[in-house]
Amino acid sequence: MEKILVSRTDGIGDLLLTTPLFNELKMKFPKARISALVSSYASPLLVNNPFVDDIIIYDAGQKDTAGMLKERGFDAVLAVYPRPALAWDFFRAAIPLRYGTSSRWYSFLYNKRVKLSRKSSENHESDYNLMLANELIGEARGQKEYYFISDDERAAADAILRSKGLNGGFIAVHPGSKGSAWNLSEAKYTQLTEALAAAGKKVLLTGGKQEKDMIRRMALKIARDSVHVLNEELGLREFAAVLGRADVLVSGSTGPMHIAAALGVKTASFFPPDSIPATAPRRWGPLGNIHEIIQPEGPGEKEELMETIDTAAVLDKIIRLAGN
Repeated sequence: MEKILVSRTDGIGDLLLTTPLFNELKMKFPKARISALVSSYASPLLVNNPFVDDIIIYDAGQKDTAGMLKERGFDAVLAVYPRPALAWDFFRAAIPLRYGTSSRWYSFLYNKRVKLSRKSSENHESDYNLMLANELIGEARGQKEYYFISDDERAAADAILRSKGLNGGFIAVHPGSKGSAWNLSEAKYTQLTEALAAAGKKVLLTGGKQEKDMIRRMALKIARDSVHVLNEELGLREFAAVLGRADVLVSGSTGPMHIAAALGVKTASFFPPDSIPATAPRRWGPLGNIHEIIQPEGPGEKEELMETIDTAAVLDKIIRLAGN
């Protein structure tokens, strides 16, 4: 096996939970060229990853993917994130071994069909990714997520933090989730951040472009010198380097949670109750770091249930995490 392609073209957390697969493949086939077919948005996560030799960008609607893949002469492809258009591209590229799940209408395009269903969410996402490759790597379980920061990125992050008077010992609070996860309300996050500041903790509020207004509003309402806002427009790797300096990240089940886990940063993460398995921590929890999972008791409506989470109890969990 000389050239192996792993296809995972969705989001940040999804790709980071695929990094254990890259690790296992490189250990099993150390001389093989391991390539990753990933979205342009998430692709920076694999920069500097020693288990990935080649990063290939794929975005929906891209032209002549099959031709490009055929030219590269892959021996095998693992369709970790199955999509019919990509299954067709792998078939047209005549990749000899095409691994994919067996239960989809287009599964006939794979010639290595694996009986694997994520619907029940009985396993962690990282384990589902590894199961697809059992024939190649044997049985394996996800132990941690992998992300590799450069010295220059660390230095740039330290400069940003120094400009805010943060030289270490801070808690990052990332209140946004772009609606993709169960999460606290802005008001609840504001209450929690104010409680952290009152307890003597330095806090850095972080958010993507769409969340900048939210974190500025939060900071204005709290109005404490120990609460800072990451106003800078940073790239994904720059943001990750800043996050890597935090003692704890407080967030919902989002990409930043997985970045923090991959960097060994402790996390306090809000999840739905286990009665909603498709988005529960058993499937999507952080991997390999010290963490606290905070869930409401169900059943019930999302907004109502998340409002029942006790701020004082969460504050205690975060402070204990920060002190460990």
